[in-house]
Amino acid sequence: MADRGPTVVNSRGSGAGWAVAAIVVLLIVGALFLFGGDLLDGSGGGGNANVDVNVPNVEAPQAPSGGEGTQAPGGGTQQ
Repeated sequence: MADRGPTVVNSRGSGAGWAVAAIVVLLIVGALFLFGGDLLDGSGGGGNANVDVNVPNVEAPQAPSGGEGTQAPGGGTQQ
């Protein structure tokens, strides 16, 4: 029996790995567009967040007008 020549084995796969990688990249880019808001519109992700807080005006309580004896915080009278 004669010697056979070298056998070439191709083990590069079918390209399914590249397809999975492309799908993952597309999902990431889609998520950035969907959930990223203004990340990809050229403003650097800063955008404008105008927050306006309106606090009601609260007046300070009036001090008691000076009488003979004003009540101390402990409940007694102060002279």
